[in-house]
Amino acid sequence: MALNKECLGRSYDPVVMEVDRAQARMYAMGSNDYDTWYLAEKGEGAICPPMYAVVFSGPSFIGPCFDGDLGCNFARLVHGSQDFIFHKPLKGGEEVATVSKIIGIEEKASGDLLTVGFETHNTKTKELVVSGQAQFFIRGSKKDGVKKEEPKQEETRGQIVFTSKMYVTMDQTYRYAEGSGDHNTIHIDPEFAKNVGLPGIILQGLCTMAFVQKAVVAEMCGGNPLKLKRLKVRMSKSVLPGEILTTEGWLKEKKGKITVLGLETKNQDGAKVITEGLAEVETE
Repeated sequence: MALNKECLGRSYDPVVMEVDRAQARMYAMGSNDYDTWYLAEKGEGAICPPMYAVVFSGPSFIGPCFDGDLGCNFARLVHGSQDFIFHKPLKGGEEVATVSKIIGIEEKASGDLLTVGFETHNTKTKELVVSGQAQFFIRGSKKDGVKKEEPKQEETRGQIVFTSKMYVTMDQTYRYAEGSGDHNTIHIDPEFAKNVGLPGIILQGLCTMAFVQKAVVAEMCGGNPLKLKRLKVRMSKSVLPGEILTTEGWLKEKKGKITVLGLETKNQDGAKVITEGLAEVETE
């Protein structure tokens, strides 16, 4: 059943949460990121990883995805892509409110594409902290009358500016679950994962994205996460514990003090697990 396009533009009640400093440190360690900015107990340098935004933005997607009027089959939903724009750093003890809105519904040949936008504000200062959007693909049967998508052309790459290897530990999914709150059974129960057709537990897609964040901050921001202004990826293939991931970044353009990078991550077999990646970083 197609998604109800009358829901386009619908907003949902804000999700209010307090930023938990201890959980933010767990999030950093769950994605193998030991940057001192994230592990500090207190002080000006004690901030959350930018990708910690998943902890409070994620619950805001429950409203649209479970909206009965929309007609979304959650059992067939896949988180396809994620885009974060980082406006202000997060610190422990702050209270934030996240509001989500359905901004796109598109029929595809084999399902529907749902795009949900969100904004997170500090409840005390009213400042915008993080904004962005997530795309969810709801798998369905092939649809008659819907034009088949043309294969996308390979992006012309600019100069490669960094290459970073990352190892997915055997306990990665469990550690990331503790920091992110993503305890989906396919990430922590091998038998369940196999019963639904997977080779075993798979890594949370947003953990793969957190690996990319780590690479960009280390290689392009001198380890300073405040310089990361935007991160966008498409999660194109599942990642398994024990895999070795390699992220490449290349120069796309310069916009004043902002350098725009293209990004792609492959596993040890050369299969692409992150595609259509983009980062914007502040440079001199």
